[in-house]
Amino acid sequence: MKIDKKNRSLVNIIGAPLIVFSILYNIYTFYILIFSIVAFSFYEFTTLIVSKSKLTYLKLIGGFIWISSIVLFIPLYESNNISKFFILILFSSVWITDSAAYVMGKNFGKRKILPSISAKKTWLGSLSGLFFSILYLLLIFKYLDKSIWPDNFTSTNIIFLGLITGLFSQFGDFSESYFKRQLNVKDSSHILLGHGGFLDRFDSMFAVSFATYLYLLCTGYYG
Repeated sequence: MKIDKKNRSLVNIIGAPLIVFSILYNIYTFYILIFSIVAFSFYEFTTLIVSKSKLTYLKLIGGFIWISSIVLFIPLYESNNISKFFILILFSSVWITDSAAYVMGKNFGKRKILPSISAKKTWLGSLSGLFFSILYLLLIFKYLDKSIWPDNFTSTNIIFLGLITGLFSQFGDFSESYFKRQLNVKDSSHILLGHGGFLDRFDSMFAVSFATYLYLLCTGYYG
């Protein structure tokens, strides 16, 4: 257990700054980040379903589409109306959601949401993740430079964005938990020491990228 915690801390110390750098440096480092996530996640996905003799063309195509949805961050990144800091805020909002849901659920949560899919997730943890996602974005919107947001972005947009990251990040997490439960595995791989695999770490981003892209497209902030 101590070794596992040390590994998690080591991955966090190296991984978090690396992701921040990849987002903020330039479009090419962002390309590398996104396509690395897709490549490693799809490799884990195919490895799992092949090892469990669950491979079908439908699952293969569905998994690829699901994982590749994170590529939708790229046109947002390239948009003149959306800053790279906005993308970083989206990533960090998902991390806030996951962390709040985990801490509050583990320490105070009692009623399980879907124990047949994820035995540890509670209603209190889920609602806490949603609340802190919205609160985090509202605080950033209030105190940081407005230029990091799309033009004419309002507090109402921020609340909707918080709902998207808070709800869809947890939907992505539940989806991957269901996938692993069907295959009877705990982690997608062990490539990220103490964290499992890329699917385990970025499952929330797949749903959030799609939902955010659709929201910004429909509201006219992208396109």
